[in-house]
Amino acid sequence: MSLEDKLAIHEMIAQYSYAYDSKDADGFAQVFVENGVFEIFVPGKTMPVVRLQSRQAIRAWVAQRRHARLGRFTSRHDHADMLFDALTAEEARVRVMILVTRRDATETPPSVHLTGVYHDVWRKTPEGWRLAHRAAYADRDPGFAQEGEVRHAGCFIWQAADTLAHG
Repeated sequence: MSLEDKLAIHEMIAQYSYAYDSKDADGFAQVFVENGVFEIFVPGKTMPVVRLQSRQAIRAWVAQRRHARLGRFTSRHDHADMLFDALTAEEARVRVMILVTRRDATETPPSVHLTGVYHDVWRKTPEGWRLAHRAAYADRDPGFAQEGEVRHAGCFIWQAADTLAHG
């Protein structure tokens, strides 16, 4: 893998944060391959508390979260310490430290909301490097597990709609 490939993946990691934090569900979903997977794991749970499988499901989830937090708070996803574990010309396995801060609408200073590590599989496509799989391992559960049943149900519906729409 070339330095240019590493830099391109680094750019896409930044795009992921900027798209999510600027409430751009379409831009966020475009960071993933069409059949990409996004999962969130929290301590004490053996299964992901969030599992989305398809660009359409990822986009819908981000749009729903954007709507739910509108006027309540803003977030910032900061990535650091990227480690390329495996590198080929077509695929990269990368670990990335994550720090998410939140600032509520009352003008309080930002506070740490979540820390953890992303375990990524990146795939080189004709459009450039895209996430094939992102597993987020949170250091603590900021509330995902409490809503897990709803998210899994929503994920199933989005997957079914994606399958019906695209055969």
